Amino acid sequence: MDKQPDIVQVRVGRTPETPALGAAKALQIRVDSNKSVIVYNHINGYILDALMKAVFPHDH
Repeated sequence: MDKQPDIVQVRVGRTPETPALGAAKALQIRVDSNKSVIVYNHINGYILDALMKAVFPHDH
């Protein structure tokens, strides 16, 4: 069975009326027992796309 990374949702205690002033942790993905990837809310789309392709490789 393929190992799938654990995805941990992080909820920031802000409302839409009070947006974050700086970067805040938006997502943490556990890749294996010793590695995890943290994504912040101001990440560029192309960087997030490359990160998702690296963490979730698509096998044909």
